[in-house]
Amino acid sequence: MPTSIKLDDRLAEKVAALAAEAGQPIDTFVERLLQGLVDADIELRDGIPAFRMPPGAPVLTSAEVDRLLHNDLNS
Repeated sequence: MPTSIKLDDRLAEKVAALAAEAGQPIDTFVERLLQGLVDADIELRDGIPAFRMPPGAPVLTSAEVDRLLHNDLNS
């Protein structure tokens, strides 16, 4: 079902830039993005989508985040 959404200027510019980077029309890009959210295992926490972690998934520590941010992929 075709529909329209209203975005503020900043968000519309960002979505247009991401769609262009992906080489897709904006409507295709947004549809694929939303489909990914619909298909993901998410729950709402205080109105914010959060991905559920599978049982036994490793915890990502702040040290691990720092290592990844600094592109130290060999540690």
